[in-house]
Amino acid sequence: MSRVDVLSERLIEFVARAASKISYDQRKLAAISGTSMYKIIVNVVNRVSDFISEDRNGLLWCRLCGRGPFTKRGLYLHLVRVHGFEIKDITEDELRRELTTAQK
Repeated sequence: MSRVDVLSERLIEFVARAASKISYDQRKLAAISGTSMYKIIVNVVNRVSDFISEDRNGLLWCRLCGRGPFTKRGLYLHLVRVHGFEIKDITEDELRRELTTAQK
């Protein structure tokens, strides 16, 4: 398993929290990502979370399957339980794209 694979696995919780409009511990995210990659990781988490959830007139909907409306906690649980693997794959792809862009 590559480092990107392991990192994307650990980011599922943060992406689901951000998509659900639930705050997360940024110090924990910094500890996972490391200080050199923190900015990149925050951008990836925000981009993926914007992609997977939608706010329709104050109600949260899942863009991956179209279900909703959800409460914040309901959407978080739905994303982690139902779409965990999809979130990991999307996050991994986005992280790889971001890292190749950063190297150029």
